[in-house]
Amino acid sequence: MLVLYRFMFHSALLIWLAKFVKILTRCGEHSEQSVLSLSKTISELLRLKVAGNEAFQAGKYSEAVEHYSAALLSSTESLHFSAICFGNRAAAYQAMGHILDAIADCSLAIALDTSYCKVISRRASLYELIRDYSQAENDLRRLISLLEEQLQENMSTPSEKLDIVRNNLHRANIRLSALERDARKRNTLNIYLILRIEPACSAAGVKKAYRKAALRHHPDKAGNFLVRSENIDDTAWAEIANMIRRDADYLFKIIGKAYAILSDPTMRANDRA
Repeated sequence: MLVLYRFMFHSALLIWLAKFVKILTRCGEHSEQSVLSLSKTISELLRLKVAGNEAFQAGKYSEAVEHYSAALLSSTESLHFSAICFGNRAAAYQAMGHILDAIADCSLAIALDTSYCKVISRRASLYELIRDYSQAENDLRRLISLLEEQLQENMSTPSEKLDIVRNNLHRANIRLSALERDARKRNTLNIYLILRIEPACSAAGVKKAYRKAALRHHPDKAGNFLVRSENIDDTAWAEIANMIRRDADYLFKIIGKAYAILSDPTMRANDRA
């Protein structure tokens, strides 16, 4: 996965470098100023990403979230770079126990880069945490399919890279088998983890947690700050927007389902049983 991660990161940089070249070849009195402005933007994005990574490694997850968020607000051209930042921020949210935030960021990253194996794997783990086994299985099958494609497409690459893909594929298949066994044992959502409350939480506390989650993850807000890149056509952008909306709708329904159970004394008692 490290090889894939580095490839994606360098791909993001290449997009910015291509824009550099495009600007440099233009003739105009503002070309030098444009190049300097873009150079500063790239430097700042890299600084924020590195700062986020360092904060994460130091266990300062809230600080990491702030750095990745700042990078996302500044990055409007490179979808690959944005996908990486969403994936990294998802990891920080997961470490903080903010599972819905982590799932939402994974979904945004996947919408921007549908072959982002590392994030697909992470989202599968997150869905498993809240016991949404069907969604976790879907992501693992998607991951397995992508890894199988990588094996077929890279048979001529160095054996070390192929070994990494094979190992990842093997682990993904083992995870899927284990997940299918767990799904047969229990298939109810972890409603307390979804709303980040304790089992003894009062009705008022449940309502407050629900409103907070519903407001934060309302589908109408999903991906609002994303700016369309000039490098993407109408069809591709529509597909991204549809994917973001679909995943946000699903997450919103999970929140509603958790609240419906928790706000009904009988259903809540049965869930504890």
